[in-house]
Amino acid sequence: MFNLHEQLISLQEGEPSVATDFTFDGIDAVTAKRTLNGLTDKLVVNGENINDAATFDKLMCFARDLAAIDPRLVARGLDMLVSGFENQIKQVATTLATPGYDPTRHAEALDRYAFLLQWTVERGESTASQAAGAQPAKGRKRRGNAAGAAGAPTVAEVAPGWKGKLQDLYVAVRQLLELPLGRVWNSVPERDTFIGVFTRLAHKAMENPAYAKDSDLQRALFDALCVWLQNYNGLYGLVTMITQNLQHYEHLSEPMAALVQLAYEAYGGTQLADEVLRDIAGKSFTSVHDKSGPKNAARFLVRLVQLAPKALLRQMGLLIRHLDSDAHIMRSAVADVIGHLTLYLAAQDEQTEITKNQIGEYFDIIEQRFQDAHYLVRAKVLQVCQFVCSGPAKFPKRRPKLIDLIVGRLEDKASNVRKHAIRALSVMLETHPFSLDGAELRVEKLEASLDKITNELAAMTAAAAKLQARTGAGEADSRSGNDDKGDADSESDNDDKSDADEADDDATATGDDAKDGSHDFDNAGLSPETAAKAMHLQFQQRYYRDALHFVYQLQEAQPLLLQLLGSKTKSEVMEAMDYFVTAVRFRVDGAQAGIRRMSHLIWTPSSGSAAGDNGAEEARGVRTKLIDAYMQLYLTPSDRLSDGENTNRIARNLISLTFGATLAELTSLEELIRTLMAEGKISSAVVDKLRSVYGYTRQQLPPAQRRGAIIILGMLAQANRAIVTDDIDLYLRIGLGKFGHQDLVLAKYTCMILQCLGSTRSKRPGAAAAAGLGEEEIKRLPMNNPIFDGLQRIMEEPRCDPEWFPAAEQALNAIYALGEKPDALAARVVRNQAKLVQGLLATCSPAGGADDSMDVDGEEPHESPAAKLVDPWDLTRLVFIVGHIAIKEIVLLESVEAELKRRKSDDEPQRKKRASPATSAKGKPARGRGRKPGRNADDMQVDSDSEDNDDELNQIAGTTEDEIGDIISAIRERELLFGTKSVLALFGPLLVHICKNLGKFSDRLLTVHATAALAKFMCISSSFCEENLPLLLALLQRAKSPAIRANVSIALGDITVCFNNLIGENVHYLYGPLHDSDTRVKKTTLMVLTHLILNGMVKVKGQLGEMAKCLEDKDPRVADTARLFFGELATKDNAVYNNLPDIISSLSVGANAVNEESFARIMRFLFDFIKEKDRQTDNVVEKLCQRFRNTTDARQSRDIAYCMAQLPFKSERSVRRLLDGMPCYQDKLADNAVFKHFAEIASKARSHGAQKQETKTLLDEYESKLKEARAKATGEDDDQGQPEESEAKRQSQAAQHSDDSEDDDEEME
Repeated sequence: MFNLHEQLISLQEGEPSVATDFTFDGIDAVTAKRTLNGLTDKLVVNGENINDAATFDKLMCFARDLAAIDPRLVARGLDMLVSGFENQIKQVATTLATPGYDPTRHAEALDRYAFLLQWTVERGESTASQAAGAQPAKGRKRRGNAAGAAGAPTVAEVAPGWKGKLQDLYVAVRQLLELPLGRVWNSVPERDTFIGVFTRLAHKAMENPAYAKDSDLQRALFDALCVWLQNYNGLYGLVTMITQNLQHYEHLSEPMAALVQLAYEAYGGTQLADEVLRDIAGKSFTSVHDKSGPKNAARFLVRLVQLAPKALLRQMGLLIRHLDSDAHIMRSAVADVIGHLTLYLAAQDEQTEITKNQIGEYFDIIEQRFQDAHYLVRAKVLQVCQFVCSGPAKFPKRRPKLIDLIVGRLEDKASNVRKHAIRALSVMLETHPFSLDGAELRVEKLEASLDKITNELAAMTAAAAKLQARTGAGEADSRSGNDDKGDADSESDNDDKSDADEADDDATATGDDAKDGSHDFDNAGLSPETAAKAMHLQFQQRYYRDALHFVYQLQEAQPLLLQLLGSKTKSEVMEAMDYFVTAVRFRVDGAQAGIRRMSHLIWTPSSGSAAGDNGAEEARGVRTKLIDAYMQLYLTPSDRLSDGENTNRIARNLISLTFGATLAELTSLEELIRTLMAEGKISSAVVDKLRSVYGYTRQQLPPAQRRGAIIILGMLAQANRAIVTDDIDLYLRIGLGKFGHQDLVLAKYTCMILQCLGSTRSKRPGAAAAAGLGEEEIKRLPMNNPIFDGLQRIMEEPRCDPEWFPAAEQALNAIYALGEKPDALAARVVRNQAKLVQGLLATCSPAGGADDSMDVDGEEPHESPAAKLVDPWDLTRLVFIVGHIAIKEIVLLESVEAELKRRKSDDEPQRKKRASPATSAKGKPARGRGRKPGRNADDMQVDSDSEDNDDELNQIAGTTEDEIGDIISAIRERELLFGTKSVLALFGPLLVHICKNLGKFSDRLLTVHATAALAKFMCISSSFCEENLPLLLALLQRAKSPAIRANVSIALGDITVCFNNLIGENVHYLYGPLHDSDTRVKKTTLMVLTHLILNGMVKVKGQLGEMAKCLEDKDPRVADTARLFFGELATKDNAVYNNLPDIISSLSVGANAVNEESFARIMRFLFDFIKEKDRQTDNVVEKLCQRFRNTTDARQSRDIAYCMAQLPFKSERSVRRLLDGMPCYQDKLADNAVFKHFAEIASKARSHGAQKQETKTLLDEYESKLKEARAKATGEDDDQGQPEESEAKRQSQAAQHSDDSEDDDEEME
């Protein structure tokens, strides 16, 4: 007689004994296949044949030797067992359905099948479970074959079809469990032993992650387990299985939720769900090392509430306690569960008062969790708000509070929280309930609608009051006059008191609503139709008030969102971009500013030094999203419009982008439009439409539209030069013709687009190729070209208009970019303009003996006699032209030098091939060099069309690149400003005269441009610069005009680049304007110094403290620029670390020291750059300890102690140096603030070094000596220092144990 219980015990202890000597190990595949076929035939014919001893012994051999059998036969063997088992089940069902038959005769066969199936499946699954990533808990023993080592293939991989047979097995098991098995076995333990085989196999199968992904197999397993639960009291066993799986296997969290849902909904397993949830509610997740437990439970809860919210709602009162759990992931899960339950309750057809109260309580919990200590919980709450507000229910009463909380999270210190806050705000906008007016949210439109409705209600209120007054008068007339006078007086008093009370109540209740024009309305005395209309208007009034409040909330958030567009975290940037695109779609006021700011993201670098490939991918993502956003908003055709209408619409959209745009926005927009054009996203039809708008002359066109068209055309021409070359006459006729002379802004942008014809090499790699611009294809134009006539007319336009200056600047740029001899035309323009101011030129010439006295900026401007000889505008235009020509001459010389060097480099291979001819010509360059200084710089040009010219230039320039550079430098130094035929030489004395006598010239525009022109002249020649540098420095200190001081600051930066040796002794003047009273001067100086220092043009020698003070500037632009500077400086050779002592001295000592609060904020910011470098930290500790010796000032001692408290003290070396340096600062411990900082250091060091015994010992010694030194310094007992030390330690520990930092915790998906 076969005893299943005993056989299972023997199987657990080892391999059961087999009576036969047959074995599958060592036989060939054909014999094994023949044997399996014979066994299959027997079992298929009659399942009872398993009781045959020989057959059963061979089947046991199959299970025992499973690892040695050909994998192709393994699944066939399992199929054999499953098929026989199915036949046996059919026989059992027939027997149970037929009266008079004894079903117990099938018990032995079923037991044998159960035994073989367990042995076979366990042997086969041992490889799968060991190789899989299930990762059971430590100490949990696993049974299985030694062959199933880690990394071995799973059964499903080596034996295809195995998984399908397991599914068939459990389909059969379910059918069997639906039968009354109590009639098959004589005792309940025997029956439960049989059933336990298949529940254990189900558990075994679920351990394999590969099976958890098979929904059909999973459903078969779960159905069998649910039938066991339903028919055979499997509650306790199933609860135990689920809780163990949740504890040990991460991949079973969500499948267990599906099992509970199936049991709850299809098999009446309410008690199963309750018991599992009670078990989870009763657990306490307190261990920081147990991450899998709370993570699995959290995933189970979230999945269960998605599948069966009603089941979880029953136990929510117990689960809510996990909101106070130490495990942040459980708090996140409960918040997620509450969100899904809120949606579930809101979707119920019957909204009872209990349901409404429950929803309100859940919203209260969600709002409280916005203040959770862990950033992942706050992020999860924001995700909950997203899907709750995306549901069918809008929750209009709860939305305002949620939006306020979401806006508050935009300033969260965790980037993950900020990202989800932006996304939540976008969801709130997309799902807003205000859709009466096409869902548009323009304030002007909403306010107009509200005013209209308020006026209608006011009119109805007045009409109702009149009607009530007439009715009251009639009633008074019909009253009896026999009322007692005393009663009447009393009633009158009561009425007056009642009216006063009502007025007070109304004032209290509607005080806030009065701002919105709301009125309480009394329907008494109105007809039903009028009352219904009044009620409808009241609803509309409330609707528009709520809509306006919603828009005001969005507008409050938009400044923060604009800041987040500049975040270093690209995910925040992309979410902010999505928000502004959505806001523009809903016509939210102020959203267009975000779209303009977004254009700056086109400069996002495509490679990140820190992030590597990931940073480059993020940058590409930002640029791609930016392009997609502009395509969606401005360039996507509408299906409702024709092709022509779409072209007009796109052109109008592009032109509108230029309205009110700043220079920075236009620069970024240019790069964006160029990119779109290069990628073929702007059609030729749109270009033609822009040309037609620019050239439209039939009617008066608003200037902004024509300007916008030429601006966009200029941007497009950066990618496609043909936009200019195809229709040059249009630009000459409009921009340089009548319209350009009427509108100098139009002329300016026309000059800019004409510059695209020049040969300026683009800084963007491949830009010229993308635009079809080969360098060899671009040639300079002859000076008789009509373009230059138009440009000259623009420059000689006698206009008293500030817009002339940028137009003239771009005209000069175009001349120097396009002309063969630009200096000749420039000289002609200067001569024509100089004729207008000949009298002043005569008085300022060197021969005229100009006064050397200096009147930089007098108190009362008074015109000199010479200044009265000319029109200030004529003189201003002249100095502006000569100043810009000076800069363009430098650029021209540099381009000539580069061209000569390029030609030398190209000709070098051919020159080496020449032998004797090259030797005989050695003397020629020397003669050329002797002639060169006499050349007129104005005649300098490059003619690429003539080979003779090439030879001549080669002879003049010499044979090496150094000689070329020397000759160009000589021309620049001696010819441009001092040559006898140089036009610029005439104006140096004039500029010096004006700048020396600013107080004698009343026209401020003249003085500003004269100062700028002088600075440009000084960039040409070092001798001229050295001669006039004192004048420039005097202007920086004494000029009253902020524009002059800002220009001089920029000029000093340019001079530093050109002639670094001249600024070396005067470098302190560069930092002076950082303390200027004008913010523009301060910001300009900071930008200049940023470029000079970061590019290595100026060596920092103790002046970084002045830069650090800008971190606390009142103007956020200055402070942000300073933060950017130090962030970049920190990446360059430990610059912040090396200059830290000087920065501390500058901020803490002297008359210009900052207050202690500002000092603390600045140093906290700077120390972030050195905290991660232990060696630097150790050295800073030692240096700061030494500084205590040299100070007697209490303020400075406190500052030094604060700086030391900012260091992390992670290493033992740092603590030892702190201990060794105690003699330096022990006398300063009498100061409470100093002692508090050192106590914080001890607590911080103990928290970092808690795992090392050496560090503990060292800290104990340090704390003991610290207390002794404190007592000695104060002359008091140690006890008086204890409260301060304890308080400092508590604060430090609280900071350490706070989990509000972005650590490596995984966010629950």
